[in-house]
Amino acid sequence: MFSVDNAVGVAVSGGKDSAALLHALRRAFPETRFVALYINLGIPEYSEHCQAKVEKLAGILGVELQVFNLHEELGVRIGDFKRTSFGGKLCSVCGTIKRRIFEEMAMKTHVQVLATGHNLEDVVGVMLNNFLYGRWEQFVRLKPVLPPLAEGMASKVKPLIRSPENENLLYCLYEDVPFREIDCPFSKRTGMRKRTELLGTISRFNPYFKHQLLNRFLELIPLLEGIMPKPALGRCNVCGFPSSSEICAFCKRINLVKKADKT
Repeated sequence: MFSVDNAVGVAVSGGKDSAALLHALRRAFPETRFVALYINLGIPEYSEHCQAKVEKLAGILGVELQVFNLHEELGVRIGDFKRTSFGGKLCSVCGTIKRRIFEEMAMKTHVQVLATGHNLEDVVGVMLNNFLYGRWEQFVRLKPVLPPLAEGMASKVKPLIRSPENENLLYCLYEDVPFREIDCPFSKRTGMRKRTELLGTISRFNPYFKHQLLNRFLELIPLLEGIMPKPALGRCNVCGFPSSSEICAFCKRINLVKKADKT
């Protein structure tokens, strides 16, 4: 996924998975330059709580921390999307916003690799959903290693793709790794949580089910890549980032909030 002489940005949220990832990578590769990247989404109480945990962890590990404050930088908060067509899909729009900002933060901090804390349940749940709905392009984008979208951008890696959520939790507890103690108020009964519960139910009868599903999906990806045309990427007319349309998904969503503020 990366070599020891690469600079690696680790996307941290304050949660157990990304906290375990940063802690474990720092311990395993003490000579590698790691940068913790955190986005303050402006969620009352929750965002400040998470940022405090991230700051504490970065201090313990002695790694550089970069914080992007969504409201200070762009004048919006994730809760503002309640007034838009994404009012019932805040987790979806949050994911789009974070992916774009983490890419920008990786460029600004001059890291060659961007590591995220997606665990086994995260990846298998999204893969299953994309499989059921035939979203093959989105399915392929869930590979453990993704090359840079354009020159000067970072590759993306998922080191915890085979690590179950409960193992990441145990790691944090055994190693006294600080992580958030409250849940995001917008994440209750989301589609992701429902899929996780479904996978958990099946796994009670077959403890290897999630790993088996992941292995089959990973075998499917090269076959899909061989038959799917690669989407042509241009540049967003607003921000200049790689995009398959004239205006990227990030800029479209930010513009929705700006419009809602004017009405």
